[in-house]
Amino acid sequence: MEIVTFSEKDRNQYKDFLLESEYKNFLQSWEWGELKSRFNWQAQRIGFFKDNELRGIAQVLKRKLPLGFDLLYIPRGPIADWSDLDLINNLLDCLKDFFSKNKVSSKTLFLRLEPPVEENEKLAKILKQKGFSQYFKTVQPPSTLLIDLTMPEEQLFRSFRRTARNLINRSQREGMTVDALTANQVSQNDLKGFYNLYRLTGKRFSFPLRPFKQFALMLKVADLGMVRLYIAKIRGLILAYGIVIIMNDKAFYIWGGTTRHDYYSKFFNYGYIWEMLKDLKKLGVNTFDFWGLGPEDDKNHPWYGFTLFKRAFGGKRFDYLGAFDLPFSKFYPLFKLIDKIATPRYRATTS
Repeated sequence: MEIVTFSEKDRNQYKDFLLESEYKNFLQSWEWGELKSRFNWQAQRIGFFKDNELRGIAQVLKRKLPLGFDLLYIPRGPIADWSDLDLINNLLDCLKDFFSKNKVSSKTLFLRLEPPVEENEKLAKILKQKGFSQYFKTVQPPSTLLIDLTMPEEQLFRSFRRTARNLINRSQREGMTVDALTANQVSQNDLKGFYNLYRLTGKRFSFPLRPFKQFALMLKVADLGMVRLYIAKIRGLILAYGIVIIMNDKAFYIWGGTTRHDYYSKFFNYGYIWEMLKDLKKLGVNTFDFWGLGPEDDKNHPWYGFTLFKRAFGGKRFDYLGAFDLPFSKFYPLFKLIDKIATPRYRATTS
């Protein structure tokens, strides 16, 4: 197996492989790399070839750190058939050899992977055998909720908890409407409205906020139809915004903002998500990734409330394998120690 670095002319080959994979994630999309390159990251795309056949891809993000150091990061990747342990063994050997020789900087501290797979003892063991060590935290949310949209609409509705079904019906009686806008339909006022509620919601749930410019640029670099903005209203009053990334048959609900209303807040979120799911289902989406989930047994966690809310929609909890680092520098232990000291007990992650 060998690694080939992709250039712009290879964009379609990279994209096709990503979209056809069951492990696809927008964090590995070419567009996401372009976006992150505007915000202190550098993106490199590589392909893993065996006998001239593309067997895996990875988007590697490089970020500069203080004192001239830097790190390498593969979020929700590499993209390959993670059920093929022989393939993964070869891929990790190849990856380790490639970056051990091509770190570019002598001050590169480590390469971090956050594989797109569920907790798995065999895979964790393989990674550790290759020199990777499991990190004490993840960059991306460690868990998500996956909702199967392939079932008939009535069956999907019945899979929700009774409370959710009742509140969905109530939101419909109250006259809730949800607009679904493609990237080229989103106005500056729409984006400003989204960001205002996103900012307020972020402060409420203690997750780090991304700059307004990131969302404005995202609409420009995304393929037509890849980004969808949802706006929930009752009697003309805007109650929620949400941005969903669509990749063929999978959708990711990453960023959103909701208002607090003395009356409507008791139920509107349930009707809002239901309308979103129905729209995505009509577009041919089979799996809805609800993104971050917190622990369900810790009422003090800042994500506890919206974790219970998401669980009301049924679905399957998906706990990721975690973050694994391949150290390159003698300063790596010091970096890890400082990171441990600086990390709060409850840490919300976001892209």
